[in-house]
Amino acid sequence: MKDYHTHTPAPGGGFLCSVTRADWESVAAAAPAMDSCFGIHPWHAHTADAAEIAFELDDWLTRHPAAGVGETGLDASPAHAATLEAQRLLLHVHLGAAFRHERMAHLHGVHAWAELLEILRQRERAGTLPRVLLHAWNGSHEMAREFIRLGAVFSVGLRELSSPKAAERYARIPANRLFPETDGHPENMGRTVALLGLIRGDLV
Repeated sequence: MKDYHTHTPAPGGGFLCSVTRADWESVAAAAPAMDSCFGIHPWHAHTADAAEIAFELDDWLTRHPAAGVGETGLDASPAHAATLEAQRLLLHVHLGAAFRHERMAHLHGVHAWAELLEILRQRERAGTLPRVLLHAWNGSHEMAREFIRLGAVFSVGLRELSSPKAAERYARIPANRLFPETDGHPENMGRTVALLGLIRGDLV
């Protein structure tokens, strides 16, 4: 089974996402067994030069036509809220590159799904909305419906599926929009797939 969001190469393949700029070379080297994704995680956004990353990301996506974008997104948790302005700036760099190169962007959202939704709505209105995957999705059904309208897909791992609210959150998301992830723990894939199948009532 393909791992839809990981930072560690997975036996069944999947999307291997960068965390820092230093990861890009090793992520690229994992192709074609893994689908490379180039980006800067929001936890590290304040350490990156947005203009430099914009230039480099365009270059890397041109040289790697099968690669995606990510991990990117917003983290407004107490540990990272102080860097939100840098996160927002770099998020727009990533989304712009994903749109121009017609790639999917992997989005991290902690205490920030509502703001991410508004950013994607603005891009839809401007005609610059790329394809996005919402990693570790744990938002409401009402918000999920709006993300689905915008074309988003979701990935969830064992942590999300073990929540008491898991059935409410995930049972009504269409099967072709909801996928398993391990977020770098490939040993969890079997349990993740089994639990996702139980919640949805299918054989994922």
